[in-house]
Amino acid sequence: MSDSEFDHNNGEKDPWDTGEINQPANEQPPAAEQGSEPEQEQPEEQQGQDAPPSEEQEGTPDAPDPEPDSRNTEQAPPPYGQPPYQDPQNPYPPYGQYNNNPYGQYHQPYGNYNGPYGGYRQDQYGQQPYWSYQPYGGQHPDQNPQDPKPPKRKNTGLRVFLWILGGLTAAFVLGFCIYGVQTAISQQSGWPQSTTSQPEYNDGEDSASSGSASSQAQIQGGIKGDGTNPNSSGITIVPEPGTGQLSAKDVYKNVVESVVGVETTVAGTTASQGGVIQGTGIVASKDGYILTNAHVVNYSRANKVKVILHDKKEYEATVVGYDKTSDLAVLRINASNLSAAVFGNANQLEIGDEVIAIGNPGGMEYSSSLTGGYVSALNRTIESHSDNGMTYIQTDAAINPGNSGGPLVNMYGQVIGINSNKIVATGYEGMGFAIPVSKAKTIIDDLVARGYVSGRSRLGITATTITDIQSQLSGYPTGVMIREISSESDLTKSGVVVGDVITKADGQAIASLDDLYAVLNKHKAGDTMSLTIFRMSTGQSTTGSTRTVKTKLLEDKGETQAK
Repeated sequence: MSDSEFDHNNGEKDPWDTGEINQPANEQPPAAEQGSEPEQEQPEEQQGQDAPPSEEQEGTPDAPDPEPDSRNTEQAPPPYGQPPYQDPQNPYPPYGQYNNNPYGQYHQPYGNYNGPYGGYRQDQYGQQPYWSYQPYGGQHPDQNPQDPKPPKRKNTGLRVFLWILGGLTAAFVLGFCIYGVQTAISQQSGWPQSTTSQPEYNDGEDSASSGSASSQAQIQGGIKGDGTNPNSSGITIVPEPGTGQLSAKDVYKNVVESVVGVETTVAGTTASQGGVIQGTGIVASKDGYILTNAHVVNYSRANKVKVILHDKKEYEATVVGYDKTSDLAVLRINASNLSAAVFGNANQLEIGDEVIAIGNPGGMEYSSSLTGGYVSALNRTIESHSDNGMTYIQTDAAINPGNSGGPLVNMYGQVIGINSNKIVATGYEGMGFAIPVSKAKTIIDDLVARGYVSGRSRLGITATTITDIQSQLSGYPTGVMIREISSESDLTKSGVVVGDVITKADGQAIASLDDLYAVLNKHKAGDTMSLTIFRMSTGQSTTGSTRTVKTKLLEDKGETQAK
């Protein structure tokens, strides 16, 4: 429901407590300084001889004494069971050698046969294995190593810095989430959120982009007034001729001049919130009425809309009206003698009939594209889009982002459906849906004559959905929170105030505005609806009371449309 619908009614604010989560840091032990623990160099065997592997006892190889290496004067390890040689000048054994392996190995350096890493002491070519320790620059350790220095704490400062940075990042994210919930929940008036769900640009939403892709041709000025015509007789539905089917090529030639591009510039406080939605439209009359989808105009009359004809002429368009439930919208441009489409009767369709779709998949860059297929099914109901009784044509003709609002045409050149990418079966191929024009005629005629669909009901409130994540963080239940209550609303007599949450309507759970619309669409003005209302206890953040009220519904004369 729209912000423009109601007068503000002050209600009490119910603050809630938020907590901070401190994450303990598990400090890792510092690594020893690189180079302070060289492995014992493997002695070389006599060239041309293979060294047989020695048997292992408690992890210690019993290897024969190697021949001395002229390049290295270090003493070879003594036979098993004898203490290693110690330099008289240095009574301490070299750090990291056999008796003092810092990693807990038992007299076995890396690379020995049957060692922990399965390496050989010497390969078949008599060369030292590549994993054996080699001093930098090809030099060998001193004959008399110095006393080992205690291991240093390496990169401790870096670790501390990273832990601090991680903690700050986590705190920032948590604070941002809490701030968002506080903004959306505790501020019960003046909320910035729209009361109608915004299009999900990730499913194409008919080629949302940061700028216009159409030519920079001069745009013709718009019409005066709101574009409605109370004296309009509406669109005309022509019966199927029965004979004289055309080829796809001829159908395209007959219809393409009635297919237009629609560009909607969505304003936003940031670049990511704004952009251009590109879709398709159908010329409904010679005097400038255009049919398209409600989501193509972003469910609003406030956005700037432009129509691009097949001959590339551009016109400023006025949103005459739209219906979110059926995803239909009517535009009007200041033009005459347009090539209007011929509308056929979808009730005469049969499964297996050949159809084609014409539109702008991917935006105006691929304008006037044709795809073909068959009628896959008829009278399909689709979630909340069928709450008003509307059923849809299912087809395997490709309906891509940008095709929304374009025609689905039979082989007589008659427009029998209005394609909608919004209600396409995402995640599947060959499952597109179109709004039957013959069933949508009353909605289209109402939008042309009045700017709204007659007979619809409303509560007389402005409300916002409480999402699951907001519910978990705030303590409020999922549902629809009341932002404003109109003075003409019957809820003013029931003690309902701003900040109350509607959790059920006529006994059905309400988790979003779409759920509430679905129940409202089953009623007409003057009907009575029961609502389950939750109110947070004063000074509490997780507890509240629930009660049920009955209210009389008002007629929706376009108040629920965003201005």
